[in-house]
Amino acid sequence: MRRVLLALLLLLVRPPLAVALPATTDGSIPVAAAGTGARGRALWPPLPPPVQEPWRGRRDEPPLSIDLTFHLLRHLLLLARAQSQRARADSNRRILDAVGR
Repeated sequence: MRRVLLALLLLLVRPPLAVALPATTDGSIPVAAAGTGARGRALWPPLPPPVQEPWRGRRDEPPLSIDLTFHLLRHLLLLARAQSQRARADSNRRILDAVGR
């Protein structure tokens, strides 16, 4: 699931394909034309640099109930993943025993 979301995010962030841009005689796209419109303007503004906030080790305020909910959800997903891996390993062991390695 994470891989799919990351792939979609990368597709959204990636600049548009340069199909309609003029190519040189060797088939490459001119560097000046990459990421610019027909009039030479940028198709999107440059991204501002990320804001650097000071790191806080712990929050001063008490945890919210939603924090506990997500903590429990993460824990249950971790347990389910471990159980699934154990079941898969047991299944693989049985298959290898039946085949004779």
